[in-house]
Amino acid sequence: MHALLKHPLVDADVEAAAVWYDQRDPAVAVRFIDEVRDAMFAAAKDPLHFSIRFEDVHRVRLRHFPHSAFFLVRGQAVLILAVLHGARAVEKLVLERKTRG
Repeated sequence: MHALLKHPLVDADVEAAAVWYDQRDPAVAVRFIDEVRDAMFAAAKDPLHFSIRFEDVHRVRLRHFPHSAFFLVRGQAVLILAVLHGARAVEKLVLERKTRG
């Protein structure tokens, strides 16, 4: 299993989406958070299983939500760059995080 690292803004991504779901149904928010966690661990377990979305950024789609986790493979580490809704300009946002740290 690869080490799992997160960009500093990943928790804010997850929190913002979870708050949105929580306002509609708290149980859905919990399921969302569980799926995000599962996606991150899947990426760490077998990162090359997931396709490259753009440049060298891989994507794990959440199973029941319109969000994806975007990550880089760096040696024996997986760096989660973002967890974003599919309707957003994901490529621009993820690549900005990739270049800015």
